[in-house]
Amino acid sequence: MDTTFSAPGDQADRDATRQTFEPILLPAEALRRICLEAGAGDVGCIEIGRPALDSERDDILAAYPRTQTVVCLAHPLNPENIRSRARQLSADEVHHSTDELSTTARTILRRLNALGVRGAAVPADFPMDTGRFSGKMWNVSHKVMAVESGLGRMGLNRLVIHPRFGNFIRLTSLLIDARLDAHGTPLKDSACTKCGLCAAVCPVGAISLKGPFNFMACMTHAYRDNVMGFLDMLDALIVSKDLAGFRERFQDKETASMWQSLMYKMNYRCGYCMAVCEAGRAGAGAYAGQHKAFMKEVFLPLKNRKEAVYVAAGSAAQKRAQANPNKEVRPVSVLVERTSS
Repeated sequence: MDTTFSAPGDQADRDATRQTFEPILLPAEALRRICLEAGAGDVGCIEIGRPALDSERDDILAAYPRTQTVVCLAHPLNPENIRSRARQLSADEVHHSTDELSTTARTILRRLNALGVRGAAVPADFPMDTGRFSGKMWNVSHKVMAVESGLGRMGLNRLVIHPRFGNFIRLTSLLIDARLDAHGTPLKDSACTKCGLCAAVCPVGAISLKGPFNFMACMTHAYRDNVMGFLDMLDALIVSKDLAGFRERFQDKETASMWQSLMYKMNYRCGYCMAVCEAGRAGAGAYAGQHKAFMKEVFLPLKNRKEAVYVAAGSAAQKRAQANPNKEVRPVSVLVERTSS
């Protein structure tokens, strides 16, 4: 691959650069071209000293102390998998796209290494630092990086909406020791139209048109087969007097779902807010001018899907779920409390 950028001097010069830790100045356009040719859907970059990263910087530098630039990568998802009422198709799309994104990130790093630039690839989601559970377990907040670098703006559904890919994206970040001659800046306009479809389809009412996002309501249901549900299962195993008592809290199909998540990666129980988002060209494209068809083929099948919905007992989420006769409301123990933001 040809590039207009080359590392300074010969190998001896590169070794000297490593010894003095003097950051290389890398043309932003050259870096962008490397990222796109490696398979990224889009790329944005942020300087480590930006004031907007003040609350993130310590964690970033803990991951890679020589970080000069955060490179945010966006990888497009296939919208039709995400929209499918067969939710295993949606989860599979997310997981495979995450693997593809990880490969892309490492391909970029190898190319940068050849140019004298070093860095670290940050996982898109897991693994995280579970030693910090139940607090902030991740070192890099990819959504913050995406917004700051100009890849998109946060939508009502608390997902980053890219102007072209809509909210159908996976995000990750690279931490590199090079400085750039230009950086991204937040977009002025948001692709989110505040249409309210995400709020209307959410089975637990986590999304509000006016109020804050209810983080715990979302996590309790959508991430039931993640750590929260797993801890609840352990609790049930310990306190249940017999198998019948355990099955009162965990039906066989729920145990099977947990087993599947442990064996084959987590099965997200929701994600409807992403599925119904019409923002961005990818969101609106397939159903442009066909709102009735969209509601019939995507929105209503998800909203009225017969399924178990997991809520904290006595919560507003329980009241919301009970209003839909297609939902089997399952009050569960919330073992992790966190203030939503």
